[in-house]
Amino acid sequence: MPGHLIRKPDPCIYSQFLLMQLNQPVTWDNPDVRILSGGVEQYTYDLTADTEYTVEITVHNSSRDKPADGTAVSIRWIEFGAGSQTRHAIADRVANVPIWPGTAIVTVPWRTPATPGHYCIEVELAHPNDGNPTNNLGWNNTQVHAAQSPVDRSIRIFNRYPRDCPPVDEGGGPYLDYRRAIYGWGALGAIGALLYAHVGHEGGMGHSYAVSVLAFYAIAAAAGLVFYRLHNERLRPRAAVARAATGGHADCHRVEVTVDSYEFDDATGKDFHPDTVFAGRTVVWPAHVDPPSFIFQPGEAFRDVTFHTDAPDDPGPPGHFNINVRQGGEPSGGVTLTITRGG
Repeated sequence: MPGHLIRKPDPCIYSQFLLMQLNQPVTWDNPDVRILSGGVEQYTYDLTADTEYTVEITVHNSSRDKPADGTAVSIRWIEFGAGSQTRHAIADRVANVPIWPGTAIVTVPWRTPATPGHYCIEVELAHPNDGNPTNNLGWNNTQVHAAQSPVDRSIRIFNRYPRDCPPVDEGGGPYLDYRRAIYGWGALGAIGALLYAHVGHEGGMGHSYAVSVLAFYAIAAAAGLVFYRLHNERLRPRAAVARAATGGHADCHRVEVTVDSYEFDDATGKDFHPDTVFAGRTVVWPAHVDPPSFIFQPGEAFRDVTFHTDAPDDPGPPGHFNINVRQGGEPSGGVTLTITRGG
């Protein structure tokens, strides 16, 4: 039976990258990741070097039909910032997740690195029969600072493409062209053979009916492959001209940084409403990142930007700020800063 007709499990976690692709606001203080010490939740990035903590992961299953038994849970730490590419394994676990709204809790010990610094927890799920793998990756990337108005904090943004941009195949790429030729042009050729036979020319090619259909199918598919090859050769010079017009800087090296104060407010069942859960929120105090956008230079591994806010001096609740980073228009990562106030 075709896979898309079979009900499948869907293990998932709060995934900032999927939500950003859907143009939804996110927080990097992941609601499905907690850091514990002696059973007490800790501020994720107010941790002590070379100290053992417990990482607690909540794994969900959005399927109402199939439990997600045997879900692989990979927990890693990466250097604090946006877009860091170097992963260090903490542990791999297996979770049996019941159908929605059931969850599974995974806990692993983690000894923080001996070198003081700030680190991000990355959780990735995998299941051999996953119905939706796009919601399997989540980060927990936060910092806490005491307010000293004005507040200036450095945020490191890593270059996802420190060398050249990944190649982009014009017209959809060879795999898509292959499918178009085989399933599109070839199918049209087979239909043409059927019509040819229908009007009384079954023996027009000197072969059996089945061989005639296969011959038309193969000829049409081959013609489709030749067409896409020639078509893409014409497109490549145009793409080169477009890159030259932008000064030689490819889009994949352009970085854009935004700031908001969105806080995730989960709800289940009838209480869940997207307009409420994902309601955007502007910054609680005047805040910005300098620079808000830039272009990585060739070979540049990372760049530090500065977050600035004018926190009120009087006592009051803390302020939460999400710094969201896109590189080449794609989500690259982010940081949630919590600025506490006296009182």
